[in-house]
Amino acid sequence: MARKTKLEAEATREQLLDAAEEMFYQHGVSRTTLEKIACAAGLTRGAIYWHFENKSALFSAMLERIRLPFQQMLSELDEQPQGDPLAQLRDHLIRSLLLIANSERLHRVLSIIFHRCEYMDELNPAVSKQEELDRAAMAVISRALQRAKVQGLLQDNIDPELTACAIHAYLGGLIRKHLLQPDCCDLTKAAAFVDVMLQGIKKPV
Repeated sequence: MARKTKLEAEATREQLLDAAEEMFYQHGVSRTTLEKIACAAGLTRGAIYWHFENKSALFSAMLERIRLPFQQMLSELDEQPQGDPLAQLRDHLIRSLLLIANSERLHRVLSIIFHRCEYMDELNPAVSKQEELDRAAMAVISRALQRAKVQGLLQDNIDPELTACAIHAYLGGLIRKHLLQPDCCDLTKAAAFVDVMLQGIKKPV
């Protein structure tokens, strides 16, 4: 019975997160109340408070559901000291963009982050967590570029840390454009987008 209760609690939690994701996507974060989320989930506000302290905690948990695959890919990139670091970085960037192109959930949640989130004070913990993850991603990319520099694969004037920031911004711009105009910025063509960017930093052969 205890096992069943635990499974039911987890199912309710996922139900609430699904409803929050849909409400945030439809109405924006500031205009979505816990009452709306509970109603959309077919549950009570009490059910929300059983699982989440407030809207910020609910928002943060929604983000955590999409972060895991990206964190895993970053770990894989960071744990490859051997081989061609530029080829590894290229593969990582392409996989990340294709993941977004092929996932309805990622499309919704990233649309919320980029276009439907006013970054209110009550969301500061979630926003701070996202900024922390952005910095971690840039650090991993910077280390891959540093390995490439040591191997003589980059142009002489390339600074790994600065270039990692530029790559991160470039990807963010592609994602924003894709979410607004998917036909104009089709992320299924991820390889072409990544190759255009990497071509500018590679040492000519």
